[in-house]
Amino acid sequence: MLNQSLIKKITIGLLIVAIGVFLYFYFSVFVPVLLALLTAIIVEPLVNLLKKSLKTEKRIWPVTIVFTSFVVIACGLVYVMLTSAISRIVEWGQNVPRYGSEIQTVIDEVIYRFNDLIEDSPQRESIISELNRQSDRLLNTGYDLVEDFIGMLGSWVQSIPNLLFVSLVYLITFFLFSLDLPKLFQAFFALFPDKTATKLKTFFQRLKTVFWGYWKAQFLLSVMIFILTYLSLLYISPHFALFMTFIIWLVDIIPLYVGPALILVPWGGVMMLIGDVPTGLQLMILALFLLIIRRITEPKVLGNQMGLAALPTVLSMYFGFVFFGVLGLIFGPFVVSAFQAAHEVGLFQFVKKKSVEKVEE
Repeated sequence: MLNQSLIKKITIGLLIVAIGVFLYFYFSVFVPVLLALLTAIIVEPLVNLLKKSLKTEKRIWPVTIVFTSFVVIACGLVYVMLTSAISRIVEWGQNVPRYGSEIQTVIDEVIYRFNDLIEDSPQRESIISELNRQSDRLLNTGYDLVEDFIGMLGSWVQSIPNLLFVSLVYLITFFLFSLDLPKLFQAFFALFPDKTATKLKTFFQRLKTVFWGYWKAQFLLSVMIFILTYLSLLYISPHFALFMTFIIWLVDIIPLYVGPALILVPWGGVMMLIGDVPTGLQLMILALFLLIIRRITEPKVLGNQMGLAALPTVLSMYFGFVFFGVLGLIFGPFVVSAFQAAHEVGLFQFVKKKSVEKVEE
């Protein structure tokens, strides 16, 4: 009897390890399906609300309405983003000759002043020779970067068919998951005894609250960043204020550690390169200011919305980032909230009780 129990535990352990290894190497294959399931869970409250409004027990019409609205809104956002980006790229491309002329003027001015500075130096010729060699190396590096950028664009274009196929799989699975979501949850909870299933239901209900709290916090933080960025860019660069604020807002709402700096720092560098040093410095300062504001306010807002104290939130984000990078930064508070929720519903006590009972036997 003991051997059978031991063999069963070993078999389950090996199966879990095999599944973990398989998911580690082939996780990208399951990403569209997992995202579809996550999206179906997110929109489930809207489906239930429509069921009550339509006074129907069938899910087909509420799911179809929510799914169609989701597709229309997503396509509309993609269309607006693409058209805006393309128009700005075309506008920037038309101004490239002017930018090139301004950069050349700045470079000529620097060279003229530098020649005056080293005119009486005995090492003048060797300095000029070294500068010419370094400028050639810099030029070659610039050519390599342009080639890499063109190659990256080519790879993006080649990946469009695959992206369309994955998007189609995502949308189909999202619709089917949303249609049968209650049945899927019932089948999952039916795998456990009634007492455990009740605790698991409470546990997942708590996680759903945490999940919504997390994204509510991210939305509130992003609205704050949007307002601050727009007001600042109205002063720094009024012509691009609304468009660039929208791009920065999209980048900021995605939980990345750098946030707005991912857009503002390269933009500021380009402005400084073309000779507009004041604008470049202002953009750099704005990036630093937004980064500090977000890092200060994020733990407090996340903690309030997710039901965590500020200190555990900060520590979970810090250790998550140290050990697992950006994903750890995102999921660190979720892990702490999951342990807290499991403790609140008594899952740990249940495991401990079962272990004690086995020992007594």
